[in-house]
Amino acid sequence: MILPILLVTAVTAVPAAYAIHWRRNQARRRNADWDSILARFRSNSEFGFAEVTERYLYSPEIQATPENIWTRIHGAAGLWAMFVNAGVLMELVDYASRHRGEAIPEMLIEELRSDALQLRMAVLVALLRYGVSRSGVSASVNAHRAACAYGSMLAHMTSLFQEHSALFFPRFLEAM
Repeated sequence: MILPILLVTAVTAVPAAYAIHWRRNQARRRNADWDSILARFRSNSEFGFAEVTERYLYSPEIQATPENIWTRIHGAAGLWAMFVNAGVLMELVDYASRHRGEAIPEMLIEELRSDALQLRMAVLVALLRYGVSRSGVSASVNAHRAACAYGSMLAHMTSLFQEHSALFFPRFLEAM
């Protein structure tokens, strides 16, 4: 008799606690300033992505293999940094759209959200494959996809700040 009451209480308390946590987290993110958001951004040179973009993704003469990308981004650590940075980049877009000098097109914001979602999915799949099989082969293929999505997101972010938010552009480049 007491077990169903405890079960019902737990089933309702856990989602309620999560909802409260989620709302507080959203309020904290809305009230964050530019510098506190950028403080959570992991520099691309920290996990080798600056070299990956320069040498492999944006150079027409050199074609990168998935194994090259996996090694250059330091494996799972680099993937996780990309995952975290995708969220931080979206917070920067939201901040710039709230505090903008010029109107940011909704289409561009949606493209960035789509880039972030694709990036995060590719990272999670790569980490899952790496964790399950401990094989770098299948994980490196998804790491290559994640690196391409991350590069695309960075290119979109750079154009967004260049064209629509000149005030934030130099500070964004410094963090990169």
